[in-house]
Amino acid sequence: MCAAPNLLLSVRDAVVRYTEKPVFEDLSFNIHDHARIALVGKNGAGKSTLINIITGAQDMDDGERWQAPGVTIGYLRQDIVPKSGERVFDYIFSEIKGEERELHAYKVDIITDALQIDPQAEMTKLSGGQLRRAGLARALVEEPDILLLDEPTNHLDLEAIEWLEEYLNNYRGSLLCVSHDRSFLSNITTQDFWLDRGALKVSPQGFKFFDEWSTMLLEQEERELRNRKQSV
Repeated sequence: MCAAPNLLLSVRDAVVRYTEKPVFEDLSFNIHDHARIALVGKNGAGKSTLINIITGAQDMDDGERWQAPGVTIGYLRQDIVPKSGERVFDYIFSEIKGEERELHAYKVDIITDALQIDPQAEMTKLSGGQLRRAGLARALVEEPDILLLDEPTNHLDLEAIEWLEEYLNNYRGSLLCVSHDRSFLSNITTQDFWLDRGALKVSPQGFKFFDEWSTMLLEQEERELRNRKQSV
């Protein structure tokens, strides 16, 4: 009998409001070791807010957030502000100190080569797409226990996307990914977090089965609504 995966992070009964109407109410979810999560939802559904709850950057108006001791969280951000004189190599290592640098140094060449970016290039001279690839390289080299990816395939060609799929499928930690690339999301995930009208619905299957699962839930909801109307 297989042991249950370790719980890395848990959020219980979270409430977040920017106006009178909350973005989330009674939001609860868990992230376990080796999770492969597709975060799905329409624009404005609260995907960025949920990611910020995971990183701890978002204050909650109510609820509890628990993170296992020693668990690290990494985030591929959409906005990267380059510093003058900083090389790609320095940027990738900016959060890695001391002996850890030596342990991770070999990965820099492998990952930057696969993502087609020069580690000696100056960050201020990179295009927007190259900055995104530098950010992705940094997130992968850091190897956090929970890796949060926001549109990681933007500005990548097919060869780099296929490499990234393989890399993530062999990744030792957990990951949560937002992506408009349906094929990519189907190939790397085994669980869905669906944000729908302020509620979070969780499927134990990956994005490959999302359409079938979400349609089933919506049809079930319609049946229950009809039954309630008929019983009144």
